[in-house]
Amino acid sequence: MSAIEQLAPVERRTTERLRPATSIRVMFGRGSGSVIDVSRGGMRIRHTIAAMRGAQMRVAFEWEKERFDALAEVLASRVASLGDRGGAPTMFETRLRFAQMSESSRGVLERVLETTRSSELRRWISNLHGWCDDPREENGSGGGAFLRCRLIGRQWKKTWTQNHEQPPNGFAVPATLSALEIETLCDTYLHADPEERNLIRLLAEEAVRAAA
Repeated sequence: MSAIEQLAPVERRTTERLRPATSIRVMFGRGSGSVIDVSRGGMRIRHTIAAMRGAQMRVAFEWEKERFDALAEVLASRVASLGDRGGAPTMFETRLRFAQMSESSRGVLERVLETTRSSELRRWISNLHGWCDDPREENGSGGGAFLRCRLIGRQWKKTWTQNHEQPPNGFAVPATLSALEIETLCDTYLHADPEERNLIRLLAEEAVRAAA
């Protein structure tokens, strides 16, 4: 078996993965790289040294003058780009699962996730104000100017509607949001605490009120 494994099929996710708004440089083993996305359970990084699936390696980074340091298991790794004669190194993309970390590092990780989540919410505020004059024409929503997303258990039920009121178990948004934006917003709502869910609903209410 090659030391560089192809990425395994995506595992069922139990924690949200967030993509930092700003670049986070990491030390990985004896190499370096940057964070692609991160969760409470692990991260995906792009880096400069080969990593074998199943290996346990140190991963560390600085965040607002605090240090995160953990032992992580390599779940999968692949070549992301080849080096060239100009000196650019071969880059690898690796999925890691945190195996061991201190309480201080866990606290740093939580602050990274909180900051990243807040950045995504601010980005969605801008997106919610970017609808066009005729949302039905843009998205083919079948006559509905809004999309109601209701969380039933852990499953989403989505329906097009002219009703701009917010449902008690989810939110309604203008129909012009892209499918990816809606999927990401649903995923964030699913993993959010009550205060963050309320913030999402308030932002959505403001957006649909203006659209209505």
